Amino acid sequence: MSAYDELYLADAMAELACFFDFAVNDYGAEGSEVAELFAMSGVGREFGHGNPRVLGGLSGVELFWELSHELGYGDARGTEPRFRFEKTPDYWAGWVVARAQWELGVTFGELFSAVPYDAVVSLYHPYHEADESKFVQLAARRVERERLSGPTRLAALRREAGLSQQELAFRSKVSLRSIQMYEQRKKDVNHAQAATVANLAAVLGCLMEDLLEVRIDPALLAQIA
Repeated sequence: MSAYDELYLADAMAELACFFDFAVNDYGAEGSEVAELFAMSGVGREFGHGNPRVLGGLSGVELFWELSHELGYGDARGTEPRFRFEKTPDYWAGWVVARAQWELGVTFGELFSAVPYDAVVSLYHPYHEADESKFVQLAARRVERERLSGPTRLAALRREAGLSQQELAFRSKVSLRSIQMYEQRKKDVNHAQAATVANLAAVLGCLMEDLLEVRIDPALLAQIA
């Protein structure tokens, strides 16, 4: 499932491309560090959910300014973007990462966990000459592998909140057994009743969709051996 309406996709890809290009090649930040900060930030979360204020209302440079302001990451407003005749590997990385996040419907944290920023940049040759769908296919396979080997979103968010399964069950009024089975993937939280997911989200302080498991299109997975 796509992360947001396709209407915003072209702007999102151009914006994130300029974001990383400016951050790395003008401001002088480490791309991997910026990617990690973006994935954990509020503005990164808004971007991933398709908030028009972020996607349509900010340039890539302004997006980096907002990230810097939110997280206290230096004073980026004093740095001017420079014109470049050719697109950099960092520009390409932002471009394809935005496309992959949109098409796969994952968080930026999940995407960069499966395909770290430096690994994305390393794919510039020869992937930049191919359609971005090639990168999306590769990302899909790695995200799926990571999903099956890692904790569920419910388990990860519960641990971030510092709650035991029993504490979450008590506060959410969802049975302990159900929570255990969701976290063990013996029951599919995506098929849980809306009230159940809403109660869990309320306790964990997240959106309901944050608890739903990623479902990669099997057609994408089939295209990469």
